[in-house]
Amino acid sequence: MTARKIFKVIAIFIAVIIALILLLVAFVWGSVEWNHYSKKKEAIRMQKEVCDTIKTVDGKLTIYLDGFNKKELQKIHFYLQQDKVLTKDTIVSAEPNNNKDLQTIIMPFENFNVNDKIIVYVGKRFYVLSGFSYTAGYNYGMFGPVGSCECRGGGYEKINEKESGSGTLIKKYGLLDYQLPPK
Repeated sequence: MTARKIFKVIAIFIAVIIALILLLVAFVWGSVEWNHYSKKKEAIRMQKEVCDTIKTVDGKLTIYLDGFNKKELQKIHFYLQQDKVLTKDTIVSAEPNNNKDLQTIIMPFENFNVNDKIIVYVGKRFYVLSGFSYTAGYNYGMFGPVGSCECRGGGYEKINEKESGSGTLIKKYGLLDYQLPPK
């Protein structure tokens, strides 16, 4: 065998190995993309067929408060408004966290309709929380989705009839002249 034939055989061998590596990479990439596409379609289907049909909020939601002092956090009023009437009210207090301005409290109502409104009175300010919803999603691990699609409580979408943004009740955005509905 001549040197030219040896280089030709080596070049063909290297080209075949590179082609196999590229084929393997394309297969893995295609598999990942197909998995992502199918999971996205499944989440859209789950949102329409299941999550959008849920009418009751179960479980206690976390509410974040920002800018309130210790005295204001001692007495927080919660009102549940169904249609145009207040049906439940309760008073809770939050233990101030000395490390942060952001305080966390748990909403005292366990079950209510997604169309109901929660009115929070803290620090002489009112906050009307509305637009409760559920969102379809997956738990993600290191290599993608783990387990099946599930509906998660998305929390409230509006504070005082405006998009909630971060969902935090900020003191300066509270309503000072809000009139509570009748009981």
